[in-house]
Amino acid sequence: MKLAKFLLPAFLLFSLASCFDIDEEIDINKNGSGQWQMHIDMSQLVDLMQTYMNKDDLEKQFPQKKMDTVILMKDVIDTAKNVSADKKALLHDGKVHLLVNMDEKVLKTDMQFPFSNLNDMKQLRSSLGNTNSGTGQLFKGLSGGKTGDDTSAGPDLSMFTSLYDFNISDGKISSTINKMKWDSVQKNPQFSQIKDAANTGIDVPYSLTIKLPRPVIKVDNPVAKISEDKKTVIIKYNMMEIYDKPEKFEYHIEY
Repeated sequence: MKLAKFLLPAFLLFSLASCFDIDEEIDINKNGSGQWQMHIDMSQLVDLMQTYMNKDDLEKQFPQKKMDTVILMKDVIDTAKNVSADKKALLHDGKVHLLVNMDEKVLKTDMQFPFSNLNDMKQLRSSLGNTNSGTGQLFKGLSGGKTGDDTSAGPDLSMFTSLYDFNISDGKISSTINKMKWDSVQKNPQFSQIKDAANTGIDVPYSLTIKLPRPVIKVDNPVAKISEDKKTVIIKYNMMEIYDKPEKFEYHIEY
């Protein structure tokens, strides 16, 4: 059993039980360049893998019980199939730090991607939710597959990340629910399982930090916190609540 195939049902059914701790950060410079980062702590998932996978399968997925390595996206994306040249250029300079220690039950991923302008930032964020654009390649690489192989068996994280339309321009950032995508997700057979899990009070913490080049003028989401210098916006929420009240996590920022 490939890790990629395991991670999809695990994410849907088990990671919802606080197995994922997700921190996203967008750092914007005065000239519109910057860096996008995402830190995912999946350490609690190790317990589940050790419970639901036998020893042989677990060793196949993690032949190295300890791993502390940095993957340069240029080494992954250049050989990826079905990825356009512009997206390869967009992801080319990114890097991913994988930290695995099965004995100490540590499983963490840190992704960093620079961008040269705000339009690239928007495209970058969209691309990273698509398994064919790089993240799926990473799961396949972690599971022992070849990075150039087809990633259709990997976890389609876009089911979760594409619910909102993210827009960014100089002075404005917004995230609004896409009604068409929301309607489509509700028709997915996995949606009822997710919503049932959400109703049990499960917490999947997600934190978004946006560092701006100028002070914030206005933020319309009541859960948003603004730093003392008004140049940083932090939005924290339980990811599970999205599937009950997705509009709760829409936001418009002016700066």
